Amino acid sequence: MIRIIADSTCDLSLDELEALDIETVPLTIMIAGKVYRDCIDITHDELYRRMSLAEEPITTSQVNPMEFEAAFAPHVQQGDEVVALTIGSGFSATYSSALAAAAMTDKTRVHVVDTGTGSFGAALLLREAARLRDTGAHTAGQIADAIRAIAPRVRLYGVVDTLKRLRLSGRLSGGAAMIGNLLGIKPLLRVQNGKLEPAGIARGDNGAKKALLRYFLDEKADLSHGIAFAAADAKERMGACIEAFRPYIDKARIFTGSIGAAIGAHTGPGVIGVAWLVNKG
Repeated sequence: MIRIIADSTCDLSLDELEALDIETVPLTIMIAGKVYRDCIDITHDELYRRMSLAEEPITTSQVNPMEFEAAFAPHVQQGDEVVALTIGSGFSATYSSALAAAAMTDKTRVHVVDTGTGSFGAALLLREAARLRDTGAHTAGQIADAIRAIAPRVRLYGVVDTLKRLRLSGRLSGGAAMIGNLLGIKPLLRVQNGKLEPAGIARGDNGAKKALLRYFLDEKADLSHGIAFAAADAKERMGACIEAFRPYIDKARIFTGSIGAAIGAHTGPGVIGVAWLVNKG
């Protein structure tokens, strides 16, 4: 049997994890000196409630090798193979932790994939891995290779609603954050090829939606894998973004989800985003 395991930064809901038969290993979140296991000790809704009140930075910590080994070992011991997808190595050492755990367990039976992305971008890859597993026509190694091949085609864009968290994390001066908020400036972020990059700025929600749609239309999306929309605690704004995209996505499958701590700890409440795969080449 083939088992699929991910770290919790994939931000799949508990219902979808169960439906796809995917297991997750949680990262940890530090708030006001207390440690929480992602989606076990604290939900995304509670995270953003606490974040809206906190004046100090909220930080996250990678999954360590022992935690991955504890997830891998029972499956390997009963003769299963494991495909493990992790947040991109450019953002976290979690991938290295999973590789170390695979070596401690049985690296011939545990296949670790660096997604090069995270959150709802990684979730697109996990859905594809589950689809390949469920056909029954692929080995674990073939599934891992297939995901490695399409991972560089993932594009993830996000819109930061408020500059407060960027200021608290030291990524923006207090004066710049205040001016930006007064002007309604919303930074646009992009994840591609394993890197987080600034993608520009927009004025207000309408400007942000137009910018996201422009990127989508310019990059020739491959919608055979669907398109994913996600939000921190801004479901209405995410819904408005979906409606802006709807005339351009035909009958493609639309996935919706929640943005978790891996992104939210740096960007704060109100973030929305969209992810898709671009065409080959």
